[in-house]
Amino acid sequence: MVRFKIIKATRAIRIFFGKYTEMEEKHKLFKMPRVQADGAVIEGLLEGHSYYYNVASTTYKKQIYTCRKLIDHDHQIHLRFYTDGWVSGHYELRPDSHCLEHLDGVELRPLSEQERQEIKEMLT
Repeated sequence: MVRFKIIKATRAIRIFFGKYTEMEEKHKLFKMPRVQADGAVIEGLLEGHSYYYNVASTTYKKQIYTCRKLIDHDHQIHLRFYTDGWVSGHYELRPDSHCLEHLDGVELRPLSEQERQEIKEMLT
């Protein structure tokens, strides 16, 4: 549990002093055609597709909304939305099922082209 707290604290410090982290840059999916400045609008578009607000997520600068879709007991798709219209996302282990492995990036991968396309269609 100490390791978890240290990792979370150092991540918060890096985010405080930065904008997008290298990890977020790597997982940018696409820029929304028109900037959504309201998390409630985004939530409404995704809710019917099993995406829900992600209360356990770290918040990055310029981020306006975060959500996740539970794939199975072990995995999720995690999306973040930013004020400049960018959407980032990735497939990963669920932090509620695999706390330390999640923080270490075990099984973290970019979204497939099919997953990206499905998300784009939900938002447009």
